Amino acid sequence: MAVQEAPEQAERKLDGSCPTCDAPAERGQLVCLECGSRIALAYRRPPSWKLPVAIIALVGVLAVAGSVFAYEAIDDDAKDEVAATPLKPKQPSAGSEAAADEKAAADKKAAADKKAAADKKAATEKLAAAASPEGLVPKGKLYTWPRSLKAFTVVLLSAEDRPSATSFANAVAKRGTVKTGIIRSRDFVTLPKGFFVVFAGSYKSRARADRAAARLGARYEGAFSQLVRR
Repeated sequence: MAVQEAPEQAERKLDGSCPTCDAPAERGQLVCLECGSRIALAYRRPPSWKLPVAIIALVGVLAVAGSVFAYEAIDDDAKDEVAATPLKPKQPSAGSEAAADEKAAADKKAAADKKAAADKKAATEKLAAAASPEGLVPKGKLYTWPRSLKAFTVVLLSAEDRPSATSFANAVAKRGTVKTGIIRSRDFVTLPKGFFVVFAGSYKSRARADRAAARLGARYEGAFSQLVRR
């Protein structure tokens, strides 16, 4: 009988038993039928994802740090190169200098013309202020007829050229008996065109001008009264 039990025990040991309750188990059995414990194929945890993620994150940080370091190195080199390069002031060209000289000359001429115009205006205003009560404006030894004056005068001479009229007017002015001047007849609507007229005095009425013409006619033959208006 002992000889018969030996093969069965060997076969049980060969098949295996539960490591928890020592119940017999067949070959390839996964769970104990008595206590429900796992017999074979021990549980294996799934691989963790934390380690690969940590490695990827570390690689990314290292890559960013390398890029920043490389950029700063390039920027520092560029700044050093700019600092080492001397600045060269831009030299004005000959054309720009000529243009500047022309502009300065034009500005100077414009200022001179403006001053001349102002001086001429001031002189005209001064002559107008110094006009005689009869309205005539002194011009050297002779007188001029103001643009706005409408009055009568005595015509002493009508010459076709200015030199003749000027010579005669100066001779009359030397006597000092009447204010004498020269006007161009074409500048006045009341005078015949083409003459330089030597006039004497200005009068508000024709009657006064006629009396002056009669008085001056005794010395200057052909004197007559005339309305003068532009």
